[in-house]
Amino acid sequence: MFIKPTTGCAVRDPVKGTLLPEGGAEVPENTFWTRRLRDGDVEKVDPLKKAAVSSKNDDAASISEKPAATPDTGSAS
Repeated sequence: MFIKPTTGCAVRDPVKGTLLPEGGAEVPENTFWTRRLRDGDVEKVDPLKKAAVSSKNDDAASISEKPAATPDTGSAS
């Protein structure tokens, strides 16, 4: 299952010893992670849905980051 920590929570992976990334990670569906879900420390998310949303945001950001056309001052050297 793919989960991510809820806002304000830091959850350590008992196997790896590292914190669960804010963007989430794939973890086994075992008693440890099921308990974290029940306690509200993490939430289950759909990684495909998240990837689709972030790619749409990336496209919008790339469009808005294009430089504006420079005004023509009309002076020729």
